[in-house]
Amino acid sequence: MSLLAGTVAFGWHPLRLPATGIELPYGTALARIAITLAYVLVTELVVAGLAFLLSVSTDSPLGAVGGAVGLVIVSNILDAVTALGSWREILPTHWQFAWLDAFSAQLSWGRMIEGAAVSVSYALVLFALAFRHFRTKDIVS
Repeated sequence: MSLLAGTVAFGWHPLRLPATGIELPYGTALARIAITLAYVLVTELVVAGLAFLLSVSTDSPLGAVGGAVGLVIVSNILDAVTALGSWREILPTHWQFAWLDAFSAQLSWGRMIEGAAVSVSYALVLFALAFRHFRTKDIVS
């Protein structure tokens, strides 16, 4: 929506990369924006998976939302602790800014692939646990 609003208000211009000042043509710019959108959606699967697991585990909707937000907060705090070294790479929010590689002069996939792999792994486990718990839950009473 912000892209649409900005285009309506200011017109469409080539995308200028902040670090280098290189301008990307329209097609390349839209492709990079689509890559960024897809990556961000994939990384948010962890939060969705935990929220879903908590929502089928508790009767409090705010507890599910609070737990998912708490995951992001705690993960960001732990990611800031440099003494954890390479252990930080398994945190769900460690790769949250890897999408910035899509806006470099040369598109780099390495960090985005690692971040997507971590996010999908966590999401698969969390959604599987949620569905397993949901199958055994009595929703009639």
